[in-house]
Amino acid sequence: MKRAACLMFILLASPAFAHDYWLVPETFAPKEGATLQVRMYVGEAFKSEQEVAYSAKKTAAMQLVTAKKSFTDFANQKDGTKPAFAFKMETASTAVFRVDRDWSSITLKADKFTMYLKEEGLDEVIKARAAAGETDADGKERYRRCLKTIVYAGGAPDDTPTKPLGQVLEIVPAKNPSTLKVGDELSVKVLFGEKPLAGLKLTAWHRDGDTLTTVNAATDKDGKAAFKLMKSGPWVVRGVHMRRVVEKNPNPVAEWESFWTSMTFALPR
Repeated sequence: MKRAACLMFILLASPAFAHDYWLVPETFAPKEGATLQVRMYVGEAFKSEQEVAYSAKKTAAMQLVTAKKSFTDFANQKDGTKPAFAFKMETASTAVFRVDRDWSSITLKADKFTMYLKEEGLDEVIKARAAAGETDADGKERYRRCLKTIVYAGGAPDDTPTKPLGQVLEIVPAKNPSTLKVGDELSVKVLFGEKPLAGLKLTAWHRDGDTLTTVNAATDKDGKAAFKLMKSGPWVVRGVHMRRVVEKNPNPVAEWESFWTSMTFALPR
């Protein structure tokens, strides 16, 4: 398995074109029986630029999973709500809350598209565009996002977070993050279409005000990667996979499709 490639502390890291979505609960350690609100943010380097409201049209799937049940009935969700989501922690347990966003589309000028591909480590797409004589062509892309967050409401930590939920691009930890401590290694497996995805660039971020901790890794042939976590508190692990559009005319504009994934959790103090 490839180990974490680098660890650095910086004041600001801001990709020019990439914007992540991620979920942040009001606490990663809710009390049993509490109703937990979960905010959805968009931004860069784990720094929010905007809180995103709930949109039924853009929400392809929602799921709350604990050791005892899987829940998908969120009938009370209303468009425009902030925080976007809420659920009740009925028992002292670990819970994984998952949100899948539906397709959106964008077109970027060729130079900006290439820069974006470089920033995300999507070298194979750059090569494919060059081989097809498309380097100077605009990048016509559709994209969707797969988000999840892990919370721990007490009790014996269970293995709920280690079980895949079926997201099209999904980060699955090898252990419940609630069992880790500062200095431990978080091992993950990335699945695309429920199969291991090799060669995906992953980034783990921890932010404390203006100080950003960044740990980079790439998945091996089995879709596995690992990060050494040297800070307690909230973390996000994220990555992007892109390929040519495989469906026939799913969108009259898109030629490429990208899949974005993020997983948030808190490392105990």
